[in-house]
Amino acid sequence: MQSQTHTFLINGSPLPCLRAGSGEPLLLIHGALANHTLWLEHIEQLSHHYTVYAPTLRHFGEAGKEGPFGLETHANDLLALLAQLACGPVHLVGWSYGADVALTAALMAPERFQSLYLVEPGCPGTLDEHAMAAFMADAGAMFGPVFGQVGEGLLQEAVATLIDGSGGHAGYFAAQPLKWQQAQLAEAASLPKQLSQRERPDWSPERLAALSVPTCIVQGADTRALFALVCEALGNAISACTRLLVPHTGHLYPIEQPTLFVQHLQRWLTTQR
Repeated sequence: MQSQTHTFLINGSPLPCLRAGSGEPLLLIHGALANHTLWLEHIEQLSHHYTVYAPTLRHFGEAGKEGPFGLETHANDLLALLAQLACGPVHLVGWSYGADVALTAALMAPERFQSLYLVEPGCPGTLDEHAMAAFMADAGAMFGPVFGQVGEGLLQEAVATLIDGSGGHAGYFAAQPLKWQQAQLAEAASLPKQLSQRERPDWSPERLAALSVPTCIVQGADTRALFALVCEALGNAISACTRLLVPHTGHLYPIEQPTLFVQHLQRWLTTQR
């Protein structure tokens, strides 16, 4: 894979973006405790068919640390990056927090996107009262200990606890390959910012129903309740929506099974031609 990483000045802050391959433009947005290097194995395969762009969001990796941390800030950065790339409408892929950013950007400027591939978004902005109660119960179980550790300044422990929660069981973090442990711990300083973010984009059912960009909501069959609830609600609210349930996988499916992830993504992209 031949690739280049350029750093753009986006809304006053440096933003690295890797580019590889040729073909239709495909933009990959990483989740929390990550940066664009999350996608290197995926890009190795995808770059044979697409021009792949993989930015590192503000407050992560080598990107700038200025300004607020939040979905609208990151979505505005994404749209500003697309303006500088001048690559035409793109296929947009986001995972976890990156899926939240991707959907927020698509609602702001749908004309910039050919399709959306949203892998386990986690923002509860479209949940009704009943679903929100279930979401908050599971979010409390997952994030409660993380808030406590961050409050005590135990950031590395908080990273491990969050990954255990995302993976669905205690010990998940320590059982990962060392490269993923190191990559997640390197992003520890972003965790307090993520937990204290205040931006609340408009994900009302009415706004989502008006979104005409073809969308695929991807969910691991074994994921925890909070992600399943958001996937279900978005799948019901977005009219131009397809659902994909991946057996025997949870929230960390993209790094657990990159080859399977690429196969499913390419199958979806083929339907958009």
